[in-house]
Amino acid sequence: MDDRFFLGEDDFRTWMDTEGKAFREAHYLEGNFPGCDFRNIHYTQIIHPDEKAAIVISHGFCEFIRKFDEAIYYFYQMGYSVYFIEHRGHGFSYRSVEELDKVDVERFYDYVDDLNCFIDMVVKRNSPGKPLFLYSHSMGGAIGAAYLEEYPSVFDAAILSSPMMEMTLGKYPRWAVSLLALWKKFRKKGTDFIVGSHGFDGVDVFESSSALSRARYEYAFDARKEVKNYSTYGGTYNWIDTSLRAEKKIIRNAAKIKVPVLLFQAGLDAKVQPEGQERFAAKNPLVKISRYPDSKHEIMNATTEIREKYYREVFAFYEMQLNQLLWVKE
Repeated sequence: MDDRFFLGEDDFRTWMDTEGKAFREAHYLEGNFPGCDFRNIHYTQIIHPDEKAAIVISHGFCEFIRKFDEAIYYFYQMGYSVYFIEHRGHGFSYRSVEELDKVDVERFYDYVDDLNCFIDMVVKRNSPGKPLFLYSHSMGGAIGAAYLEEYPSVFDAAILSSPMMEMTLGKYPRWAVSLLALWKKFRKKGTDFIVGSHGFDGVDVFESSSALSRARYEYAFDARKEVKNYSTYGGTYNWIDTSLRAEKKIIRNAAKIKVPVLLFQAGLDAKVQPEGQERFAAKNPLVKISRYPDSKHEIMNATTEIREKYYREVFAFYEMQLNQLLWVKE
């Protein structure tokens, strides 16, 4: 693959604000569908006229489509249609609380069931009969892993990038956080911000962020400032309680996955612990780990050298799976 295919550090923002903007205006089509409990879930689809497969993106905690504009463009250039679901509590999807910078959910597996509705109602109808791949990041990786366990015959292959198998909780032990969350819920304060979390304040925190690319951090940060629905910044006790429970179940059920999975692990990850990912992979030989020791949590927003290596590996994995599927059909 030609290196000119990739956006560099210096030209990233200029391209995104010009040619990238034109690409989004021409190809991004937004819509809504009823989620698992008939709540409104927002999505964006980017249909390739000569699609060879479809990729579903499952984003991470407090994330939104702007953080994936670069990946979407690359996938499209590779010949894939792309479907982006905004998980409940994020973007323009249903929210159970009024504060737009707060992520709240009572049941983690609502994310999973929403994803299944999305695939049935939107993806399969617009890309019928095409191979289906998953690309997921962080919390979206946990959602993706849970989906692969619950619905093992839907996707043909999956990428879990820095998946949330075991959250980093700072100085607090997991049992203490779980107990505090239960106490808050008992007192009807489950929608309060988690201790140490807060709403979006517009303060640049690049140095302590999950990115190593300043240009990419600023692109998403500016979008967060400009679009109120992208200002999600912290979670509630409801969210942490159900997410901690889900992590255990996801690792416990890893053997139920029946398709090839490539799990990317970041060595400088401050958001999730590698031990959970290792335990998950150890339970299923179909899960392979690719380690990036010098990257923070967002490998797709790391240094130029790391990013390009990462994307090449992502593309190679999907192409290999696609070739195998075509070979089997022949």
